[in-house]
Amino acid sequence: MGAIPDRTTTRFIFLFLLAAGVVVLGFAWLTAQKEARPQSIAYRNIYDTDRPPHAQTPFDPRLLLLDPYECAKAPIADTFSSPLGLNNGSFTYDAQPWGTQNAKRGGPHWGMDLNGIGGGNSDLGDPVYAAGRGRVIYLGSPSPQWGNVVVLLHRLPNGTLLQTLYAHLDEILVRRGDTIPRGKLIGRVGNAQGRYQAHLHFEAIPSLALEAGMPAYGASMGGRIDPQTLFSNEDKTLIPDPLPLIEAMQQEIDLNNMHIYIDQDAATQSPVGNTP
Repeated sequence: MGAIPDRTTTRFIFLFLLAAGVVVLGFAWLTAQKEARPQSIAYRNIYDTDRPPHAQTPFDPRLLLLDPYECAKAPIADTFSSPLGLNNGSFTYDAQPWGTQNAKRGGPHWGMDLNGIGGGNSDLGDPVYAAGRGRVIYLGSPSPQWGNVVVLLHRLPNGTLLQTLYAHLDEILVRRGDTIPRGKLIGRVGNAQGRYQAHLHFEAIPSLALEAGMPAYGASMGGRIDPQTLFSNEDKTLIPDPLPLIEAMQQEIDLNNMHIYIDQDAATQSPVGNTP
């Protein structure tokens, strides 16, 4: 028969096993808590919130496709006009045209920087108009560099979906989901909270993905086109967008129909009087 361990040895073995069990259980609990806790992400722009956990960096924001409902609701825009100044862009100039090289910023400029003719911050607060009939699909501030941004979705007569982007706004005057006519006031010229001299950064992007906050400079144009090509009628007198008139006529028709329904309903009711 083997020697029987004394009481001291037995207590030591018991305490050792107990401590080991506590350590193992504690490690398992901490691991479970870490896996259950949401990952902490330093969101750099509006796309990071939708970044798949397994996605490699850098993540291409163009993978975020537009909602099919938004695509179907995009109104037809057959005419575009300047978003600043008059319809033909009078009293404005393009301080940094599309494709202009800017080594300090990292490459060509993939938009238009529109200014009033006063220079400096004299155009701060100037009205910004919808360049074409469109639907508001984004408004917000993708990053401090972009400031306040509005993106409109348009459907060209050939069926192509086109987005126009209006950046560095001092004020946004539309709501997401609004369908707005060409020439409607959508915001006011800003300077991205003092980061730049006041101006309107304007882009045009044929795309099925949400375009807001893409780099404005770089080797890749990101599918953008020269916005100047949209203004084919800039030397002509443009007829105002008929959408507001059509909507007003529809509201008048609906109001008349409602009155007719009320009158007919009242006529079918028996008059209430004293019973003889």
